[in-house]
Amino acid sequence: MFEETLLKLVRKISKQAELRQPPDPSFGDFSMPCFPLAKERKQNPVQIAEELAKEVKAPEFVEKVEAKSGYLNFFLKEGALAESVITNILKEKQAYGTTKEGKGKTVVMDYSHPNVAKPFGIGHLRSTVIGQCLVNLFESQGYKVVKLNYLGDWGTPFGKYIEGYKRWGDDKKLAKQPIQHLYEIYTRYNKEEAEDEELQQKARDWFKKLEEGDKEALKLYQKFRDVSLKEFKRIYSILGVEFDSFDGEYAIRPKVEATLALMKKKGLTKIDQNALIVPMEPVPLMLKKSDEATTYGARDLASIQHRVKHYKGTHLLYVVGNEQTLYFTQVFNVAKKMGYKGMEHIKFGMYLAEGGKKMATRKGTLVLLDKVLEETIQLALRLIKEKNPELANKEKVAQQVGVGAVIFGDLVNDRVRDIMFDWEKIVQFEGDTGPYLMYTNARANSILKNVKIAKPDYTLLKHPSEVKLVTILGNYPATVQSALRERKPHTLAQYLLEASHRFNEFYHACPVLKADNEKAARLSLVQATTIVLANGLSLLGMSAPKTM
Repeated sequence: MFEETLLKLVRKISKQAELRQPPDPSFGDFSMPCFPLAKERKQNPVQIAEELAKEVKAPEFVEKVEAKSGYLNFFLKEGALAESVITNILKEKQAYGTTKEGKGKTVVMDYSHPNVAKPFGIGHLRSTVIGQCLVNLFESQGYKVVKLNYLGDWGTPFGKYIEGYKRWGDDKKLAKQPIQHLYEIYTRYNKEEAEDEELQQKARDWFKKLEEGDKEALKLYQKFRDVSLKEFKRIYSILGVEFDSFDGEYAIRPKVEATLALMKKKGLTKIDQNALIVPMEPVPLMLKKSDEATTYGARDLASIQHRVKHYKGTHLLYVVGNEQTLYFTQVFNVAKKMGYKGMEHIKFGMYLAEGGKKMATRKGTLVLLDKVLEETIQLALRLIKEKNPELANKEKVAQQVGVGAVIFGDLVNDRVRDIMFDWEKIVQFEGDTGPYLMYTNARANSILKNVKIAKPDYTLLKHPSEVKLVTILGNYPATVQSALRERKPHTLAQYLLEASHRFNEFYHACPVLKADNEKAARLSLVQATTIVLANGLSLLGMSAPKTM
């Protein structure tokens, strides 16, 4: 490939040299930034580029080499870039954009983690789709990924569920609508305990019994966990998400004491007011409360130890909201002192309710994810019946489009920012949305239906819209690597929007099936576009239906 040859050329200039495909064709087909060379050469990047443009011996396929604004720009001979990019995509197909750079490394991804006995709210969508996209990105680069759903299945709230169920529980309601019934009990308990100290103590007492292995407490706890997991798996099936383990805090409990013993041996802990803590600034990390109940911190440290030893994790990623930044900073700092490394907190903003307030199950202000999915799928089905009533498998395609709309509506945003929840926006199909990407892919596939592609002459792809489309398709591998390196799925989502815009510009400007000499080259360009869009949508966790 031309890119590989040029990369070897610039690496001879400097081992730090990088090669990019500039977004603006006026900067050439490939470009080498000279800024990293400024320190070693003790020169201005502009001067470095100008000198190299005169000195470098370009390969035969290069038309000219120019210096511009601190960049060394390579312009390929007519049709060379199109031939390089398109033939590579058509050859590699689903493998286009993949590498083996992660071979031998194991990523343990902790994401989604809804709370047992609580509804799967829209807030858990963020961790789920961001985590799944990162899983896909890591796997595309050759990493082994272990997908963990560390359920929120332990803690004082279970004391509330047990006491609440004993007071107001109904076995028939639990059998018919388990999550809704438990949600009603939990919401009622939180409202009433504000005025009843006895309820607060009852919850603590029941959780203490749970930790001590009380049979009645464990039986009710297991019942609540089982019905919750069944509901969670139903929603994950709709989203197309699978996990290797659903073991949560409860499963890690037997390993906590060994972890605490190691910490004590290393001199990391101390007793303060009958509680076991790790002294830290600005606040200590509590491991055991004065009543001997373990904390989230103790269990998370035990889980880090387990993930390194059991899964051989070289990268431990936690996809958890911004509000937990201080907590994870403390936990990871302690883990490093214990000898562990590779931990990352993948932060993300929250979905906010009207007025910028946080959504919370305690106050009953939660928007349920299954309701959002149901509405978007039904909207997709109505639109399909209106615009393409003859389409086969309408329900299947509607689910793909509806779910895709929800996933893309989340991932197109920079993960660290909060998102104001807006019903109209999340089910919107017009504009820069998931359905727009999927429709663009379907449009491209419709052109290829029942056609045979002759040998193309890529020198004929001269129209500005063709050149722009070729350029962005060539940028796909670098975009995937950037999205993974920065842990930012929106980088890929925004790229796919731009690629779709460029394809649609090409579609309106350049006839394909009615073209003469350019027909084969344009069909090949269309085929390459479908491969890139399908690959990118797959990494986001979306489907790419060929008809809509």
